[in-house]
Amino acid sequence: MRGKRLENIAKTPQSGVSATFQDGTSASGDILIGGDGVHSRTRQFVEPAFPNATYTGLINSGGYTSAVKVPSQPETIDFIFCKHAFFGYHVSPTSYIYWFTNWPQAQESVKGAFDGMTEAQRRQLMLEIYKHDQPFIREIIQKAETTFPYFSSYALPKQPASWHKGRVVLLGDAAHAISPSSGQGASMALEDAAVLAKCLRDIPDIEQAFTSFEHLRRERTSKMYEVGVRGDAGKHVIDPMKQWFRDLTTPIFLKLFANPKASDWMYSYRIDWDAQVEGATADTGSRHETVSAAGAEK
Repeated sequence: MRGKRLENIAKTPQSGVSATFQDGTSASGDILIGGDGVHSRTRQFVEPAFPNATYTGLINSGGYTSAVKVPSQPETIDFIFCKHAFFGYHVSPTSYIYWFTNWPQAQESVKGAFDGMTEAQRRQLMLEIYKHDQPFIREIIQKAETTFPYFSSYALPKQPASWHKGRVVLLGDAAHAISPSSGQGASMALEDAAVLAKCLRDIPDIEQAFTSFEHLRRERTSKMYEVGVRGDAGKHVIDPMKQWFRDLTTPIFLKLFANPKASDWMYSYRIDWDAQVEGATADTGSRHETVSAAGAEK
């Protein structure tokens, strides 16, 4: 359900599940898939004692600009470590610029802190952040047709002990939120959706289907969390000496970790939709696969 805030989840007399929302409405069905993000209310139902998401120390914004000519190669995204922030941009074939920015803020903002900001206020603050950096960055911000509302980055350093409870299952950031710096958050949710669909298609028992889904996804999503941590690291560096060292060593690390061989596990991942999933079971808190899943995922 979109545009509603979840209030409660309960079993139905027909062995299904019902969701009640804060506006008093409700919906019911055979299963409930909680794809409700890093601050998931559904996750609180699955594991009530699970800690809240962790603030990563970064604030984010971005926007769209079309009236600026900037240096860029076709089909590339440019990333720039600036004095006090990180800036990325992509120029479309029609010269339309999509850009984004992250900057460190040690203190987590209170909920709703950015709600009252006007676009002019957002723009002015970003111009101030980039006042000592390359002029074309400020020009992109100044001439933007749209700037995005600020938002804080959150992640889950630890995943829930189980991604499901009864006929309720978590998906995407609700189960394994990673930093936006990974560039893989949406990809993980889409992969989850395809693998969960396969498990529900091939395994008649709902809870076993959910267990199999979690078994097939937990290791990869945990590994992707570390990608986000590494992506965040350089964005927190504002000390000039540390920036010098970061800029000196970045080309070395790019050769080690950004080459096709090192990143193949991330970008060459494929889900074989036609291969059947036969299941996994839970045994004293651990997961073990009862059949080979090699055909299910590549």
